[in-house]
Amino acid sequence: MSIVTSYLRLSAEYRWMLIAAFVFNLGFYMLIPFLAGYLKQDLLLSATLVGLVLGVRSFCQQGLFLVGGLLADLFGVKKLIVIGCLLRALGFCLFLFSQITEVLFLAAFLTGFAGALFTPAAQSYFSKQTELSRAQMFALVGVARNGGELLGPVCGLLLLSVSFDVLCVVSALPFALFALLFTALLPGKQAKTSNASVKETSKEGGVSAMIAGVLSNRTFITFSLIMSGYFMLINQISFAIPLHIVNQSGAPGDVAWVLTLCALISICFQFPVTRLCERYLSPDQWISIGIALMGLSFATLIPVWPYQGGALYYLPMSLLAVLFTLGTMVSFPFIMSQISVLAKDKSVATHYGFFYLFAGVGLIAGSAVVGVAFDYASLSGDLAWYCLIVIGLGTAICNTLFMSTRDAHAQMQTTSPTTSK
Repeated sequence: MSIVTSYLRLSAEYRWMLIAAFVFNLGFYMLIPFLAGYLKQDLLLSATLVGLVLGVRSFCQQGLFLVGGLLADLFGVKKLIVIGCLLRALGFCLFLFSQITEVLFLAAFLTGFAGALFTPAAQSYFSKQTELSRAQMFALVGVARNGGELLGPVCGLLLLSVSFDVLCVVSALPFALFALLFTALLPGKQAKTSNASVKETSKEGGVSAMIAGVLSNRTFITFSLIMSGYFMLINQISFAIPLHIVNQSGAPGDVAWVLTLCALISICFQFPVTRLCERYLSPDQWISIGIALMGLSFATLIPVWPYQGGALYYLPMSLLAVLFTLGTMVSFPFIMSQISVLAKDKSVATHYGFFYLFAGVGLIAGSAVVGVAFDYASLSGDLAWYCLIVIGLGTAICNTLFMSTRDAHAQMQTTSPTTSK
């Protein structure tokens, strides 16, 4: 089954959701990569203030995912997606008034909070479709998002050449349009289901009961903790690699080459790779294999390559991009599908919200570890790559041990009633 055939099998709502996933990343990456440069160079704001603004945006998204997940389970995922779209559009438009400090911080807050609202809701919504396997669904989501991430900076650069104001308005438009579209697609049946869900949740103790349910799900908590290692690695293509290229006196185009190659590989091969993986081994095994590959990919930078120019100069970075992206392709769809499996289809959005809290910790920890490794490069120029290899292999081993323990426990539970008889 091709990616086009699989896409067409989905209902209209899910097809539009995938288009929205592409357009959302397109709008986000049109503006955000150029925001810091505009604030610093055009508005002449201090680096400290720019850092605080970007930090507020990131914190409000990562730190409030749980709030978004809880609200989605209480009031329905589609309503949260619509509200998130509207807030992201408003936040992007408020960047038009970045010269006013209070408005600038409000724009950063709304932009981040919007992501916290619609991301867990969207992931929960994607996990509930029945036409494709969950892994295939999240593979399609990955393709859509990578497409937006690839084209976003290109479109943003073209719009920025016109003006920053035009860039803000055009970046906000997709979110406003899809808010209207999803409002129209919200059927009465969904609303009734959401109301029934609210009543049922209220009887069981409301928000506190949902949080308690997640915290008591030890299997999910352990899995989320282990997967923080995955997120320690996932950000290194845009953090460790640019640092390495700068240290090697490389050109900015070298960074763009790696990012573009990773995106292109994922767009072209994510879905067929996921379908192939489903034919062999289990999701847990592919998660371990993928994360191990992500870590081992950094070993390509340890040897001293003799090529200082020409096409072969890009060989080590290309090998890194291929191995790293292959690792993400065989692990990401199964990681995202496992969350809803471990949630047992109860308070799924809340589980995604909790999971993204661990993801945020992993992103921060990964950046901190790599930063320290680069600061102590005098001990070993390859210290950062050794750390990332250890993180990848360690996470893969922990997941494998966790999988074995979980399966053994499940087997004991299924055989114990028979034994007692």
